[in-house]
Amino acid sequence: MNSAKLYLLLFALALLNIANAKAEDKPNWILNRPSTDSSCMYYYRVTMGEGNTYDKAYANAFAKAILESSWKLGVAANTTDDLQTLEKGITENISIETQSMVLPMNKVCEYTEPLSGRMGLRIYILWQVAKYGNRAPNFDEFTNCE
Repeated sequence: MNSAKLYLLLFALALLNIANAKAEDKPNWILNRPSTDSSCMYYYRVTMGEGNTYDKAYANAFAKAILESSWKLGVAANTTDDLQTLEKGITENISIETQSMVLPMNKVCEYTEPLSGRMGLRIYILWQVAKYGNRAPNFDEFTNCE
């Protein structure tokens, strides 16, 4: 094997090790969402948001959790069903009501990291979300955020 090919192989292996190290730094719940048994009244959802401030990244992740969860239940979050409208409502008053039901959600864990190559951050949030609207489940305590 000539030196150029060896160099490229070593470089590729170094990049792979860096990528694996970054993935290992993240908490396990980001890639391996916790599960619940079928009798449980809620499920786990992970959302990711980005923004140039913590508040904007959090609002983005929260709005995604609302939209994705309401879509799963087949209920529109509001008449526009729009991510930007939800984000604006979250940053202004942190109170979002769905048009026809209450959707109980519980924030369990969060993990933030800087965005590579630009200003801002990425946030991952683990939520417990009720399987059924208008029924508040007894959310279990979740302490494995690492």
